[in-house]
Amino acid sequence: MLYEALREIAAERPDAPAVTSTDGTRTSYAELVALVDRTATGLRRHGVGPGDVIACSLRNSVRYVALILAVARTGARYVPLMANFDRADLATALRLTRPRLIVTDHHREFPDGAPPQVPLEALEAATAEPRKPGERYDGLFRSLWTSGSTGFPKQMVWRQDRFLRERRRWLADTGITAADVFFCRHTLDVAHATDLHVFAALLSGAELVLADPHAAPHVLLRQIAEHRTTAMSALPRHYEEYVRAAGAGPAPDLSRLRRPLCGGAYVSAAGLTDAAEVLGIHIRQIYGSTEFGLALGNMTDVLQAGLGMVPVKGVGVRLEPLTADHPDLGELVLVSDCTSEGYVGSDEANARTFRGEEFWTGDIAQQSPDGTLRVLGRVTETLAATGGPLLAPVLDEEIAAGCPVLETAALPARPGEYSDEVLLVLRPDPARPERELRKAVTAVLERHGLRAAVHLTGDIPHTPVGKPDKPSLRCRWESGTLGTVGEWSRG
Repeated sequence: MLYEALREIAAERPDAPAVTSTDGTRTSYAELVALVDRTATGLRRHGVGPGDVIACSLRNSVRYVALILAVARTGARYVPLMANFDRADLATALRLTRPRLIVTDHHREFPDGAPPQVPLEALEAATAEPRKPGERYDGLFRSLWTSGSTGFPKQMVWRQDRFLRERRRWLADTGITAADVFFCRHTLDVAHATDLHVFAALLSGAELVLADPHAAPHVLLRQIAEHRTTAMSALPRHYEEYVRAAGAGPAPDLSRLRRPLCGGAYVSAAGLTDAAEVLGIHIRQIYGSTEFGLALGNMTDVLQAGLGMVPVKGVGVRLEPLTADHPDLGELVLVSDCTSEGYVGSDEANARTFRGEEFWTGDIAQQSPDGTLRVLGRVTETLAATGGPLLAPVLDEEIAAGCPVLETAALPARPGEYSDEVLLVLRPDPARPERELRKAVTAVLERHGLRAAVHLTGDIPHTPVGKPDKPSLRCRWESGTLGTVGEWSRG
């Protein structure tokens, strides 16, 4: 179904740009379909058929985009082998997914007994096989990994038909058209790249621009302007980087960026204001998950509408209150007729998350008097503050706004417990004295009645999506390998 959708777009806009790379490579819709067809032929010649799993260890490129669509055409399923997987993680991922082959475009050491590795270019046949009568697949087409906040990431799968319906619904809700240009800075291994950029662009006939995920913020900011970008999604941290980069030199012209989406749930009011004043853009918040799809958004002028979001048309929303005293604060529960098929081999996770027609997100949201919703953090990140439940990301936001830090990551000291103890990892501003930092952070903690162990570090790791890698931070904390530049306790 995804392949047929692409062919329909290509028939209408054969010469329009489909995928452009910041290195100058440009591929039209007609050329992309031809590349998909040759890649699908190559997959079949390697024995790939409906129901098979193809593992990928690839860098961003138009060939990677074509492979994903070729897998969909053949009725197979793809699974990324994440760049942050070590040798043991690779062994686990391969055991769980059992791929027929691994498609690569660079050298990587795989565990003993791994399936055959095939260079991506070797899959491109010289000529494509013609389509066969009845060649149409709507079953499982991909497996992606969750964040892995409680151990090795869980594997979850989507069907083509449900995924296509969910994407088209969100595109209509967002107002995306063929005139848009999507700028993607994320690795194609994650849903943030494929769902919010690749398929959003290609299913609407728009142009997809692939950037180097490792490029410096000032380079990415310049490229956003040069490619006349109209739509993109980034985390709050990424927008903060762009604001700092713009402050160091002439601000680029981002006047065409009508849909600067923020896929992180915890963007602050200060972040919205900085983006508007420095970059001249009005961030539109969105919320969703790899398992569910997109559920909430705000396509209005956020400086007037505030931080709240409303449900995507077709999505049902309710809150399951944390306490009777705070009925406006609770776990976000969603309903949709097009979601993923759930987690593979994880009955406990499926029972916790998929309850009849309801999807229990594990995220805490707060409902404003006007009915809009703001997502605050994970249920497991709830702290017992004196004023009631406080989410760790909200504490992060407060410290970042009022303390001399470059980045902060708060972790409940007792995972799974409602406690006033917090582990606080800070990347301090080197230009400010530590006594100033200590005083400011202590004031925040005292205001909320929290006890904390505070750790200063020069390096906060991030997930492939770009969020602070809190599971990794906890492991480093417990093993004493955080790279201390200072430490103290309060409480």
